[in-house]
Amino acid sequence: MNFYNSSFKKLFISFLILNINQSCENDNPKSIADQNDIINKNNCGIETSFIKEIDNIDSLGNASGSDMKLMDDCSYVAVGHRSSRPWITKFNELGEEIWSKTFDEIPIPQGNYGSGLIYATAVDKTNDGGYVISCATTMNHPSYNATGRIIKVDSLGTTEWIRKFPTSRPYHGRDVIQTIEGDYIVVGSWYTTSAVTNEKSAFMARYDASGNLIWIQRYGGECDEDSFEAVIQKPDGGFIAVGKFEHESSDYNCDFYGYTDLWFISTDSEGNLLQESKTGESFWESAWDIVEIGDGTYGVVGRRRHQKRKPSNGWYLRFDGSGNVVSQWHEPDYVNSSGRNDGLYNLIMLPDGETVVALGYKDDGGGDSQFLWAFNAKTSEEIWNSSYNEPGRGFSLGMSVAHDGGIIFFGKKDNGRLKIFKTDVDGIVY
Repeated sequence: MNFYNSSFKKLFISFLILNINQSCENDNPKSIADQNDIINKNNCGIETSFIKEIDNIDSLGNASGSDMKLMDDCSYVAVGHRSSRPWITKFNELGEEIWSKTFDEIPIPQGNYGSGLIYATAVDKTNDGGYVISCATTMNHPSYNATGRIIKVDSLGTTEWIRKFPTSRPYHGRDVIQTIEGDYIVVGSWYTTSAVTNEKSAFMARYDASGNLIWIQRYGGECDEDSFEAVIQKPDGGFIAVGKFEHESSDYNCDFYGYTDLWFISTDSEGNLLQESKTGESFWESAWDIVEIGDGTYGVVGRRRHQKRKPSNGWYLRFDGSGNVVSQWHEPDYVNSSGRNDGLYNLIMLPDGETVVALGYKDDGGGDSQFLWAFNAKTSEEIWNSSYNEPGRGFSLGMSVAHDGGIIFFGKKDNGRLKIFKTDVDGIVY
């Protein structure tokens, strides 16, 4: 899965689905084998392609998507927010809503300057056929009930339990997964109330199946913008998390707003730090999502701004398990600062096992747009890219491999209305 705590102030997120086949309830389509099994085993309809507005858009109240995942009954489950609260929805392979739930029992954060948002950032399917959801807020003050949440729902979206993150200060959940052991891992950021606190401001927490906190670990340096945005579990039971690490420079210190590096960490099963790496130049770099390539390496997407007061570029990198860069791609370096702040925010592996596709944001000088970029997963060479810019501005996130091997993602165009985009394997809507 995340942008309210970044300089972009943008939402980001993730998506999951209902499992109706008890014999397959441990399937979670994160691997290529799982994805192909779902596509082949269930004979999921015909190939589809569409741009579809959410049916109940008029009642959504400024809805936005964050995360989306393919389920083993050929449906999808997605999360985001509507009416300033977390939202989960299930829809079929044609983009038609099956059910929808807004968590009205969670209060909207309030601050000195008005109301904020509490929004779902990521979702994962659970072994019992339900879903687990992470949430963040737009408020950072500890007295405003502004901490994020972890939510567990059943197969129909009915709330089973909601837990605040441990809080004397707000925590913002950016990604959540169910572990191979059946527990839940959440990563994100921790608001420290001061720029220089000597308190680490990224966190990883483990909860049991009933929502009880098992442990929490904090990571980072002395600045307050450290954050994890995505996490996966390693075969040995440990975890890899990626995000951004803030550091001082000759231009800025933590009191003002420091620069960030793309941050890659590896932990054991208890969250103890084993290895970490920081990748970047002197300015702002960050990671937003990660996938396992399948050969002991990992694909990561993010953005890079290698020149002061210059726009940012979309960025794809391949790391080994120790956090060393094996190969990478980025957009051409821009020579002016005319509003081009591009980035890649979601990443999936296609069923061929060779191609990764990233969903991102691009400003080509004529307006902002959702883009898909396809890369060779191992060489990092660009294969194709495609724009989905309709009239209007704004974007939304959340992407998945589709039931027919294509690509499905949230978009927010045409005067801010939330839509579902479904393409073929080459990113084409026909």
